[in-house]
Amino acid sequence: MTLTPRRGEEAKAIVLDGCVFTDNNMKCDVLYLFSGSGKKVAALVELKGAGDIRHAFEQLAYTRKRRPEYQLLKAALEQSAPGRLLEKAFIVTNGMLPKPEIEKLENAHGIRVSAVLQSEPSNKIPDLRDWF
Repeated sequence: MTLTPRRGEEAKAIVLDGCVFTDNNMKCDVLYLFSGSGKKVAALVELKGAGDIRHAFEQLAYTRKRRPEYQLLKAALEQSAPGRLLEKAFIVTNGMLPKPEIEKLENAHGIRVSAVLQSEPSNKIPDLRDWF
């Protein structure tokens, strides 16, 4: 997963699992912070194998709602530039779930996932910018 900024935009990738979050509590893998073109985006990303996609929804929701570190990073982005802050969530996996199952998991965990991106070593690496 990448995030390619254009002229006048800023983007940062922050590794959460094992860096910002070093405890055993639930967490997702990466946070991308983006500002530019009149918008600000905090995008949480969870990398998952095909058999564990359902758990990714729980990890994303827990990080967004219960991790104070995420709230601090999001607040810093909110104050850094003008514009409304959007929160997005993504799952990158080598598997896939049917749309009704995705909707059921979103409702169960109270989080909307912008995209479940299928990624294989032979595919082009997805750029989050396409979903901003």
